[in-house]
Amino acid sequence: MLNRLTTWKENREGNVAIILAIAIIPILALIGIAIDLQNTNRSRQFVQYSLDNAVIAGSRAMQSGKSKAEINAYINDFVDGVLKAKNYSASCKPVDVSYSKGSQDINATIKCQQKTTLTELIGHQYLDFTVSSGSTYGIGKVDVSFVFDISGSMGWSGKMDALKDAAEDAVDVLLPTGEAADMGDVRISMVSYSNYLDAGSYFQKVTNKNPTRTYTETYTSRERVCVRWKRNGRCRKYKYQDVEHTSTKSITSTCVQERRGSETYTDEDPGPFAWIEAVEPTYDSSRDRWNMPSCNPISPLPLTDDRDDLKDYIGDLNANGGTAGHIGIAWGWYSISPEWKSVWPSGSDPLGYDEPDSAKAMIMMTDGDFLNWHNTGEGTSFDQAKVLCDNIKEKGVRLYTVAFQAPTAGKQILEYCASGTEFAFKAESADELTDAYTKIAQSISDLRITY
Repeated sequence: MLNRLTTWKENREGNVAIILAIAIIPILALIGIAIDLQNTNRSRQFVQYSLDNAVIAGSRAMQSGKSKAEINAYINDFVDGVLKAKNYSASCKPVDVSYSKGSQDINATIKCQQKTTLTELIGHQYLDFTVSSGSTYGIGKVDVSFVFDISGSMGWSGKMDALKDAAEDAVDVLLPTGEAADMGDVRISMVSYSNYLDAGSYFQKVTNKNPTRTYTETYTSRERVCVRWKRNGRCRKYKYQDVEHTSTKSITSTCVQERRGSETYTDEDPGPFAWIEAVEPTYDSSRDRWNMPSCNPISPLPLTDDRDDLKDYIGDLNANGGTAGHIGIAWGWYSISPEWKSVWPSGSDPLGYDEPDSAKAMIMMTDGDFLNWHNTGEGTSFDQAKVLCDNIKEKGVRLYTVAFQAPTAGKQILEYCASGTEFAFKAESADELTDAYTKIAQSISDLRITY
C-alpha cells in the first residue's frame, strides 16, 4: 500500500507540473495583453492630443496664406517633434493630411504601432492604432469665464489651495506654451464671489455711483433737557423731550449685489433702468454707527490671454463671507457677454454671440449651498440662479459646473445649471478637483476641433 501511495504522489506531482507549464504561457500572455493595451491606450491619447494641436496649428498656417504643401510639412514636423520629445515607444507613419472639397477644412489621420512586451509571447510584436482629427478654417476663438466660490467655507481643510492648483492646471491646458501655443485664440476671464462681489475699478461704470459716497441719517432720542436755569448757571428744572440729531459719514465701497428690475436676468449693458445694485450701509442709531457689509477685495479680471495675470489672480483668492451663487453666475456671464463691451477695457471686449467660428464657455464652481440673496422679491439664490442659467444657455454658452465637496442641494443646483450631465462635475478630493478642471479645459479646447 505504501509503495502504491508513493507512486501515485510522484505521478500526480508530475501532472501538476505539466499542467502549470502548459498554463503559464497563456497566463503571462493575458497579463501582457492587459499591460500592453494600457500602454497603447496611453500612447493613443497622447498622439490624439498632439494631432489635435497640429491640426489647429495647420489651420492657423492656412489663415496666414501657407500652401497645402507647407501645411502638410508643418503638421508632420509638429507631430514628429512632440512625439520625439516625449520619447514614447510608439512608432508612427507620416500624417496623412487631406482637405474637404469646396471648403478649407483640414482632416488628418496617423497610423501608429505600439511595441508589445509579454504579448509577444503569442506572436504579436506590435499593437496597431489609428488616430484622426480635423479642424475647420477659422475655428479657434474661444472666450472662457472662470467663476470661483470664495466663501468662508473654502478656507477649510485646504480647499482653497486645491482650487488654486486645479485652476492653474486648467489655465495651462487652455493656454499652452511652445509650439502648441499656436492652437487658437483663447481668452479667459475670472470672477470670484462670496456674499457680494467686488466690482473694483468697474464699480462706477456698472452702478452709476461714486465709490466714495456720503451718507446722512437724522434720528431723534429722548433726552433730559433743562427748561429753567438758576442765576448761578445751574438748572432748576428739567424735562424729557425728543432731540433731533444728524449723523454724516463718507464711506468708500465697491461692493455690488444682484441687479433688479426688468433686466435682472439679462446681460443687458449697465445703464438707465439696468444698473447693477450697489451695496449700501445700514445705520445703527443706538451706537451712532454706519455698518457697511464687506466683500472680498478682488475685482473681476476681464478677458485676457496673459498667463501671468491669470495666475496672479488665482494666487490672490482668499476665503471669506457667505455664498450668493447667483451673483457669481451673473458676473461670469457679464465677463464674456458682447453686451458689456462698453464696460471692459480695450482688448478684453467679448466676441459677439454670432461671431463666426467662435465659442463661449463658463466654468462655475462652489463648495456649498447658495444661502445668500438680497433681492428678496425674486426668490432665493437658487431661484435666481436657475433663471440666469437658462438664459445663459439660450445664448449658446456652454456652462460647466464643479461641485467641490458640496452638499446635496449645492450639487443639485449645479446639475441644473450645467449644459448637460456630461458638463456637471463632482469632486470630493484635491486630485478629483484637478481632474475635473483638466477635463473641462480639454473639452473647451475640443470646441475648436472637428473629428
